[in-house]
Amino acid sequence: MLVVMSTATDFPATTSIGDGITQIRLPMTGNPMRYINGYLLEDESGLILVDCGWKSDDVLAALHAGLASAGYTLADLTGAIITHAHFDHYGLAGTLRALGVRDLLMHPIEWEFARAHFSDPVENDRLADAWIARNGFSIEGGMDAGMGHHRADLIAPTRTIADRERIGRLEALHTPGHTPGHLCFRDTRSGKMLTGDHILDPVTPHVGVWFPDRGNPLGEYIASLETCKAIGASGVLPAHGEPFPDLARRVDELLAHERAREAQVLVALRHAGASSGATVAGGVPWTRRHRHFDDLPEMHKQFAVAETLAHLEYLRAEGTVTRDEADGVLLYAARV
Repeated sequence: MLVVMSTATDFPATTSIGDGITQIRLPMTGNPMRYINGYLLEDESGLILVDCGWKSDDVLAALHAGLASAGYTLADLTGAIITHAHFDHYGLAGTLRALGVRDLLMHPIEWEFARAHFSDPVENDRLADAWIARNGFSIEGGMDAGMGHHRADLIAPTRTIADRERIGRLEALHTPGHTPGHLCFRDTRSGKMLTGDHILDPVTPHVGVWFPDRGNPLGEYIASLETCKAIGASGVLPAHGEPFPDLARRVDELLAHERAREAQVLVALRHAGASSGATVAGGVPWTRRHRHFDDLPEMHKQFAVAETLAHLEYLRAEGTVTRDEADGVLLYAARV
């Protein structure tokens, strides 16, 4: 395995994984995650990049350097595939298209998700704030409007990808949960699976309900995890962190985490009685350090409420809890 060190950071710029795959670590300057992985795959049909980082000069420079380390230039890149439309995965896509990259691919549901988020980011954040407030929690002044959206240009895919569709050596898997149109990819040549933000290690992907029409994303996430486990893989290539070998082990850990959090949510709800999502979130420990809700930063509190709502909506779909509304606030209650 060939590793090329970055001169600007303390992490490797690229790693040659073998089987015609190069891991390019694209910087996330100022973010504790430090970098996102773009995966370059050599194929008879062309050179493909899976995920492209956010829009910034240092990301574009890192991509140029990563291509060069593999013996290519940007002109050799035939297409970019987006696992999902969060700005750290999709943000540079508009720049790549402007520089001549021919194809941009994503799931059709994810394109609708991207349009909703990036066509009017201020209004999108206002709607999210209003929904979280309806569930019992408000930030004074609201979320930082347009947060992160300057890191992306809204750009349409040249075509969309269906579940189980083959794109060269890759087989697409629709894995909703983290976002509605998230895709993982099984590499038919190496046997590895590119998992985007669906399966990470040791980080637990965020699954939340940020809008009133989101449905049951946790149920979708759990079902998608089971799908990935059933397909299997010889190794995992995640979007954040480093590749790891054991897909089944990590899926089992993530499922166990969701079951444990479900139990915590139910205990908190039964203790509080009919309550808002924010009240339930206040009775659940957060992060691996088991921090109290009140000790979280304000924005992290919103994420905690959204995650709690995902569990409450999952339990509601299972028939374990009910939901009503009083004075404009949604209230959940455990069935007796």
